[in-house]
Amino acid sequence: MPFPVSYKRITQLNGVDVILFHLQNKNGSYAEVCNYGATLISLVVPDATGEMNNIILNYTDIEDYFTDTNYVGSTIGRFANRIANARFELDGEMYLLDKNDGENSNHGGYKGFNTRVFSHEIKDDRLILSYISQHGEGGFPGTLNFSVSYSFSDDNQLKIEYKADTDKKTVFNPTCHAYFNLSGGDDLILSHELRVLADYYLETKDDFIPTGVIKPVKDSAFDFTEYQEIQSLMPLKNEVLPGYNTYFISNSEAAMKHLASLRERNSGITIDVYSTMPGIQIYTGDYLSKPHRPLSGICLEAQFFPDDPNQAHFKASILNAGKTVKHSICFLIR
Repeated sequence: MPFPVSYKRITQLNGVDVILFHLQNKNGSYAEVCNYGATLISLVVPDATGEMNNIILNYTDIEDYFTDTNYVGSTIGRFANRIANARFELDGEMYLLDKNDGENSNHGGYKGFNTRVFSHEIKDDRLILSYISQHGEGGFPGTLNFSVSYSFSDDNQLKIEYKADTDKKTVFNPTCHAYFNLSGGDDLILSHELRVLADYYLETKDDFIPTGVIKPVKDSAFDFTEYQEIQSLMPLKNEVLPGYNTYFISNSEAAMKHLASLRERNSGITIDVYSTMPGIQIYTGDYLSKPHRPLSGICLEAQFFPDDPNQAHFKASILNAGKTVKHSICFLIR
C-alpha cells in the first residue's frame, strides 16, 4: 500500500494556506500536488539506470504559479480548451464567457480552476481537492460543486479522478495540463516518440477553433497510430504552429480508454494515458515561456471535444442539474 499522503504549508494567498502535498509509493517514486490550481507539481520516477527524475515541468518557487500563464501542471476547468467567440447557447439561453484568448474563451476564462485555492481532504492514499464554482463564474451557468482526487500506486500509476454536480444545466470539461519531459532534464521533446490511438483528428483554424471537419490521420502529419518521433512528422504540417495543438478522437468505446503513449529512448521511460474522456489534446508546448523553453514539454490532455457546445456533431460535455458526473485520467509510468 502507498504511504499516507503528507503535506506542508508553503505560503498564504489572500489569507488562505497554500499547501504542498506529497504522495509516495513503496518504491520511492512520488508525486507532489499543490492546492493552488489543484496543480501537479512533480512526478518523480526512476529511469532505466534507477536514477530518480522529475518527468514534468514545474517552477522552483511556488509563488511563480500565481502568475503563470502557461497552465503548468494545472487542473483545468470549467471547460478545457477553447470555445469559439466566447459564447454558447444552451436550452435557448446564450451564455457569454471570458474572452481570454483573442475573441475566444480558453481553459475556463480569466479565473479558471488553475487560479483557485482548493480545500483539501485526505482519505487513506487519496488526496481530494474541492472547489465550488459559483453560477456565472467565467460566464458559465450553474453553481458547480467540483472535486479532483489524486492517488499514486505502487506500480507508478497516477490516477486523477474528477467529480462534479450542478444546480443548473451546464458544460463540464476538466483536464490535467501537465507538461511531460521524460528525459528528466530541459531537453526539447522533439525526439520523444509518440503514439496516439486515434484514426481521426479535428481540423482547426489558426486560432485552434475546430472547423467542424473530422479528418483521417492516415498518411498525414497527424498519423501517430504507430510510435513516431514528434519531430519526424512536423515538416509535413501546413499550419502556423511548428508543433502540435491537436485534438485526436479515441478509437475506443470502452469506459476506460487507452488514448496515447509517450516514450523517450535515453531515459527508457514510457507513459501510457488512459481516460474515460472521448479523446486527447496533444500540445507540444510551443508557447512555453521562461524559465521554460518552447517545445520543452508536451501536454497529454484527455478531455472532451474543444468547442463542443457550439458543434452539435461533437460528443457533448453536458452536465444536467441534479446529476453527478465522474471522469478519470490515469498516467501509467513504466
